[in-house]
This record gives sequence, structure tokens and C-alpha cells, in this order.
Amino acid sequence: MAKPRVLIVGAGPVGLAAADRLLRNGAEVRIVDRNGARTILSKALAINVRTLEHLEASGLSDRLIEAGQRIHRMRFFGDGIPLATIDLSRLPHRYNYLVCLPQSETERILEEDLNALGGRVERETELTGFQQEGERVAATLSGPGGWEETATVDYLVGADGAHSVVRKGLGVGFPGSRHDLTWNLADVELDGPYGDDEATMHLQPEHAMLILPLGRRRFRIVTTVPDALNRLPVGRVVGAPSWTTDFTTSHRIVDSYGSGRVFLAGDAAHIHSPAGGRGMNLGIEDATVLANRIVGGGLETYSRDRRKVGLSVIGQTERMLAMVTLRSPLARALRDLALRTLLPLEPVQARLRPRLMGVAD
Repeated sequence: MAKPRVLIVGAGPVGLAAADRLLRNGAEVRIVDRNGARTILSKALAINVRTLEHLEASGLSDRLIEAGQRIHRMRFFGDGIPLATIDLSRLPHRYNYLVCLPQSETERILEEDLNALGGRVERETELTGFQQEGERVAATLSGPGGWEETATVDYLVGADGAHSVVRKGLGVGFPGSRHDLTWNLADVELDGPYGDDEATMHLQPEHAMLILPLGRRRFRIVTTVPDALNRLPVGRVVGAPSWTTDFTTSHRIVDSYGSGRVFLAGDAAHIHSPAGGRGMNLGIEDATVLANRIVGGGLETYSRDRRKVGLSVIGQTERMLAMVTLRSPLARALRDLALRTLLPLEPVQARLRPRLMGVAD
């Protein structure tokens, strides 16, 4: 049986994970990216249990864990007052923690493994169009200096992000709406009561703030309003941030994850708020599932199966976002009361842990 030839568009974590798994499964892989180099920014940080499961067989999980910070607890504060702590380490799983690792490092580890397998990313190479021709896909690629070629492959994978050229070429709907929030993040050194193995959620009257460890007393601060650095309720910022940015978010999911021999994965198929830290993880899961099915069969249900999971995750993130951004004083008081009285109970934590850690869809 001939090896399937696969072209992957996009060399972020999703595209790299797909390429790595396809090569390990015996496929012929070509991966292209319009950028000249992989990102140097920290971007997505959280690596959850499901991702570690999917990357375990390749040995990548061990490398990601070694490079990152393990998170064993998540603390909640309301107006600076402690409400509750979730003990993530009580999850009955070999990975009873989350991992915090800058996306730049995740991509480095994935690309190094890809190179060791004999693959490489073709940089400054764009997909400008494609046509499906029976059991083949003819993809037009272009690059610096105006060169152009047509690559004929068995499958085309769009891992090219929220503005996906592949998705637009398929013509599938991408319904949803924009959140009425302007987020801010900052990576900075903190002096304060923040542990290197715990995430901290501050629920303030006008906004929510999440603090995640980066190691060596550096942390990621994310707020649902601009100007994160001046909103820290406990502790103080030391020095200037290594990166800070404002951004907006939407929640959208495609009507179909693919058609014929062209498929979508990651942000090309779904986008949502960062609440819960599921975005990159869901995309890597898409990628590994798709790679396994391209070689092992089951592509006919890929779209249905992954869209079901995507809808479930988006529903979860929307509920989390609504919970942490309550405006009504009464609703906030009731939420904080529930966190203070119910969240410390082990049966409640046992139900929440799988969702927070990405085990349950």
C-alpha cells in the first residue's frame, strides 16, 4: 500500500503535531508556513492532560514536562480574600498536573522532533489556492521572489489559524460572535504570594485576573480588561514585562471540519476565549486524531466526531467566562459564596478536576 502524501499548511503547534504523528505513522509529509521562523512569543501556555496523553507515545510528553512548570493547585480569590483551592494533584491519573510552557518552547520541541524524523518546515511558503481532483488535491504554493508551484497530494490539512486560507478555500461556514471584552496579558517578574506550582484566579468587581507561573519568579498575568500590570491586587510587579499585548476574542466553530480530502484542525476550525486554556490543546488533539485516521482509517467520521468535541469545549469555555465576569453584585456574592462553601468539598473537586485539566470534554 502506497504511503499517503499529506500537505500541512501552518507550522504552529497544531501543524507540527500533525506532521510529527503522520511521519511516525509512515506517511509522506510536507509542511509549509508563510512565516520566516517559528514564534519567539510565549502565547499559549497551558498543556493539559489530554495533550500529554496524545503525545506520550512519541516521547514528546516527557520533553514538554521537563521543559515546563507543573501546576498542582489552582487558588481562587474574591476581592483579594481567599475563597478556595483546588488540589489538581488528586486527579487519579499518571499526569495529575497541568504544565505551563511558553508556546515558543512547545514549538521548538515539536519542530526538533520533526527534524529528527527527517521532516522540515518549508518557511516563507504560502498556500494560494487548491482544487480537489478525484482522489488527489492540487495545491498552489508560492514563496519569495514570486516562485510558484503546484503540489499534488492525497490529503491537505489546514492548520493555518483563525484566518485559515484552507477554510476559506473550502467555503465552509464559521459562525459565532465576538466577546465584548478587551483582554490584556503581560509576562513579568512578580514579588508576592504566588507559587511556581500554582495558578491563581483573582475575581474582582470589574474584571477577572489569572496568574500562571513561567518559572524563575516570572508569571503570565491575564485580565479581561486592559492594563493588567496596574490591577494586581496582591504583590507587586518587578521590572518591565518581557511581553504584553491587548487582544479580543470570539467564539466560532466551522460547520464542517473537512470535505473530500481536505481537513481542518485547530484555530482553523474553532476559536474561543482563553478561559480554561483549551485552545492549543484542542488543536493538538484534532491534529493527532486526524493524523491517525489518515493512515489508519476513520476519516469519514472525523468532522462529526471533532465538531462534537469542539462544541462541548466551546460551551465549557463560555460558561467559565460567564462565571468569572459576572457584573451583578448579587450574582458575584452568590458565586463567591459557592466557591467558599462548596469548592473545598472533595466530591465537588472530583467532578471539576477532569474538566479543568482537559480530561473530560
